[in-house]
Amino acid sequence: MKELLEILKYILPSLVVLLAVALMMKYFYKSLRSERNREFFTQDRRRLLPMRLQAYERLSLFLERITVDSLVVREQREEFTCRDFHQHLLAAIRAEYEHNLAQQVYISNEAWNVVRNAKEGTIRMINTAAIQVNPKGPAVELSKKILQLQMEENNSPTQVALEFLRLEVRQLFEP
Repeated sequence: MKELLEILKYILPSLVVLLAVALMMKYFYKSLRSERNREFFTQDRRRLLPMRLQAYERLSLFLERITVDSLVVREQREEFTCRDFHQHLLAAIRAEYEHNLAQQVYISNEAWNVVRNAKEGTIRMINTAAIQVNPKGPAVELSKKILQLQMEENNSPTQVALEFLRLEVRQLFEP
């Protein structure tokens, strides 16, 4: 029994020291890992910010290009019937959208949903106008109807989306 106490007298302080060293090492590595993560995040943010800004710029350009007044003027052709023009407008919107699909990686889910809703709202407006005109009539009739519908709306879907993107970009620079 005396021998056991003698052994414990040496082992117990060693275990306490070992436990203290283990806890200190755990804390040290945790703080080191935290510092590395913070440094990585800061560096990553510096690299990612220009890419995010470029995505917001490209999506702003996309929204400007699918705004019905600029879209109608840019895509108008004399030889088009209303049906042809309708299909051409939808194809132009789809092509612009597909060209910018990758930008969703760099923006928030809310912003992407707003952009997608703007595209769908624009398509809905064009479809509504197309239903109200003679499909074999000249494309000018469809253009007038689309512009009339846009003027009746208080906020066009693209303007709502552009404002949302502007607000989100401002938030990138807030502390």
